Amino acid sequence: MLIYSQETVDFLWQLRLNNSREWFHEHKEEFERLMNRPTKDLANALFEHFREKYPKHDWNLHVSRIYRDARRLYGRGPMNDHLWFTLWADLEEMAAPAFYFSFTPEYYEYGMGCWSRGNVLMDRFRAELRRDPARAEKLVRKFRRQSTFVLSGEKYKKHKLETTPLLQDWADRKYLGFEFRREQDDLCYSDRLFPAVRDGFDALMPYYEYFLTLPALEESLSAEPIRDPE
Repeated sequence: MLIYSQETVDFLWQLRLNNSREWFHEHKEEFERLMNRPTKDLANALFEHFREKYPKHDWNLHVSRIYRDARRLYGRGPMNDHLWFTLWADLEEMAAPAFYFSFTPEYYEYGMGCWSRGNVLMDRFRAELRRDPARAEKLVRKFRRQSTFVLSGEKYKKHKLETTPLLQDWADRKYLGFEFRREQDDLCYSDRLFPAVRDGFDALMPYYEYFLTLPALEESLSAEPIRDPE
């Protein structure tokens, strides 16, 4: 497996400063060796790990392209100055939670995100909190006991759902992210990166399973809330 290096970071900074197809074509071999192959090697290794360890799911892998969508340049250069990949199971990409990894000039990051078109996934989450908050509270307590990932995601200005104090921070998010982010260090420049990301994804799997298996929105809204017995 090829690994990242300080040369990778230097290349990405040069790409950001010389963002043109002409410059990129002159340095395409560097891109393949320093950035593209290490990213694909890591992505494929994690994809195979997921297929072997969690075979009940139909796993999908998407690795980003270096070329930006020409319809969405918005005055920027034609090349991305970073690469990322996502892993998701069973559902369409825009309807499922996803594991992700990204390598940029400033940092690298990995974790899990709950994004979906029209925020449907988060609407399903809030509907499920209304029906059965106890199940989610167990996950929140578990998350608070770990120290690898932090919670991320922009918040609404007002509560979308009034829920328990333990869950309110999660319910207020437009999307939920479980994020590890760090400036480039010895870890990302070594063959220890794959086991670190693999173990991190494995630790997040209970959260992934929760969001992946949320009831359809109509089912949650029509169901009576589950209450603890008195």
